[in-house]
Amino acid sequence: MACIVKQKVGNNTYLYESTSYRNSEGKPRNKRCLIGKINRETGDPVYKPE
Repeated sequence: MACIVKQKVGNNTYLYESTSYRNSEGKPRNKRCLIGKINRETGDPVYKPE
């Protein structure tokens, strides 16, 4: 299952696609992939080109 997560770092807010999985011990873990950031002036997401 994947979801979009916002993370504020300094003055910028970044967008990540987070995928949940279980490791070999059965504990839940997440993998994150950067997909863009939030424009500070407009508040709109700016996605990275694929």
